[in-house]
Order: sequence, then C-alpha cells, then structure tokens
Amino acid sequence: MAQETAKVDLKGVKVLLIEDERIIRDLILRMLKTIGITEVTEASSAEAGWSYLVGDERRPFHVVITDLTLPGVSGGTLIKKLRELPSPRAKSMPIIVLTGSTDLDTYKKIESSGVSSYLIKPISSDILRAAIEKAVLGISAPAGASA
Repeated sequence: MAQETAKVDLKGVKVLLIEDERIIRDLILRMLKTIGITEVTEASSAEAGWSYLVGDERRPFHVVITDLTLPGVSGGTLIKKLRELPSPRAKSMPIIVLTGSTDLDTYKKIESSGVSSYLIKPISSDILRAAIEKAVLGISAPAGASA
C-alpha cells in the first residue's frame, strides 16, 4: 500500500517569478496559488528580476523561479551574475529553472551553477511543489517525481 506523505505548508514562502511569456507566467501563478503560495513578485525580464534581487527594488525571497530564455539578458546569465556576487545569500539563493530546452549541454551548464531544480516545460503543480520544497526546505521529491 502506498504511503501518503503530508503536504508541507508553503504559506509565507516568497517567490520571485521571472518569465517573459504572460500566458506561462499566469499558469505558474495559478499553480503557485494552488499549492498555497501567494507572495509572488513577477518580473518579465532578467533585468527586472535583478532589480528585485539586488537592485533598487530589492525584496527578500525564499526562492527564484526563472525561465532561461528571456528577452535581453538570459536567465542563465542572471544566475551566473548572481552567483558571482560576494554575498553568501546570492551564492546560496535557491533557484528553480523552467525551460523548454532539453539540450544536455544547457542542462550541464546551468546545473553547475548550483540551481535547486531544472524543470522542463510543461510542468505540473505537483512537480513545482516538489521543486519548491526541495529548494526552500531541503525536502527531496518522492520517487517518481522529476524535480
């Protein structure tokens, strides 16, 4: 008999969502709301995300969810620049990558920058929840989940 695991309360988790496509951003926002996360700051570009992370509009976040393919500066470049900052928080900020790319070289490059999860679109709210739990709380995804 399969054992049901208790769902972790994610209320209060602060997310920075960086996604340029409005329809995808809305979908992710709905998923986040479904899993109990309501404190979400949206950015449609890496530059706007950077401003929320370390710039003039700086805010505290528990996790960053970013697309790799963004207009202007890519999500990969944003991650690289963040990891190069001297701040321990910048070096350890949990980051979940969302991408449509199944390219192994892209995966290896991004994975080596210390991201928490690399998720290939489309994703489900269960996969997103598992990735956030892993990133924020260190809870590994159950067998069968690919976070």
